[in-house]
Amino acid sequence: MRRRRDRSRSQSGFTLLELLVAIAILGLIVVALTGGLRFAGQAWELQQRKGLRQGDLDSVQNALRNLIAQSHDFRGDAFAVQFVGTPPAALARGGLYDMQLSASGDRLVLSWRPHFTGPATNLPQNQAVLAEGMTAFKLDYFIAPAGWRMAVAKGGKPGLVRIAAQFGDGRNWPPLLVAPAVELQSAVRN
Repeated sequence: MRRRRDRSRSQSGFTLLELLVAIAILGLIVVALTGGLRFAGQAWELQQRKGLRQGDLDSVQNALRNLIAQSHDFRGDAFAVQFVGTPPAALARGGLYDMQLSASGDRLVLSWRPHFTGPATNLPQNQAVLAEGMTAFKLDYFIAPAGWRMAVAKGGKPGLVRIAAQFGDGRNWPPLLVAPAVELQSAVRN
């Protein structure tokens, strides 16, 4: 009877080989989980940075929408547009300014200088880079009844201005449609 008790006790434990296999499998599981957590952290960080950059583009679109909606005397082509308008409130400047929105290499640039029609026309021009990393940029103008055109003559009155841009880093810029203020155009001329 004593032999049976000893035999059952020795069979109830783990061998050294079984313990080593269990530890090796546990180590592989820990390595896989650590790699997965690192990947998830990097993906989270990348998504946050992309969201911040997209928020920057949304801010640029809102500023351009407000700026163009309050402007008049448009002239431009598919790559640049000039107009007269009031600067954004963030610039803390009053009065009218000659402004130009254009693509310069891979950057979207807004330039402005005070609007004078007299002898002091060579005033310094200020610039602000609104966005970087553009791969394509295009402007279109809706002029009734002709429809969409790639250019507008000086003093033109487009019913809509469409701004399309593409970025190489995956940021999304939906086409921006802006209707310039018709009332402002007629009030400034009278």
